Amino acid sequence: MREKTTAERGKFKKEIQTALYKNDDILELILGEEAKSMKPKELRDAFKEHVKSHLFIDDTLTETATYIFYDVEFTELHTNIKSCRVYMYLICHRDILEDYHKEGYYGDRVDILTQMVEDTLIDDPDVVRTFGIGPLNLDSVKPYNSRRFYGAILIFSVPNFR
Repeated sequence: MREKTTAERGKFKKEIQTALYKNDDILELILGEEAKSMKPKELRDAFKEHVKSHLFIDDTLTETATYIFYDVEFTELHTNIKSCRVYMYLICHRDILEDYHKEGYYGDRVDILTQMVEDTLIDDPDVVRTFGIGPLNLDSVKPYNSRRFYGAILIFSVPNFR
């Protein structure tokens, strides 16, 4: 029996979540200094409140916080090859946009988070290998703007051979 093509979508989402969770800088930016003193279950639960494997509805976000929402689209499905695109919304409440700084990173909270996500998904060779054969490519970074939140939309393409 052949493996379901659609199962790959869930696998990609799981790999993204795992990679982001392993990055201590991302945990600190999203959850604050308290992340360092949380018990493992508390940390996982708090992380899952701010990092979701689906896109969002702006009106549902009420907390003054930072979030990552992402989803996966298959752009080509063939017998021996498939390609996908990953959409990531990195968003932050406007009230805390300018209150985060970290050595080696530039810009506001969203800019810094964008750099951290890029480092995690593109520059870590162990992470890159989990997504398929060939490089994970950052194709574009677009601004996201709403009444209470500001952010960036990152679009990655992923060539993946079966």
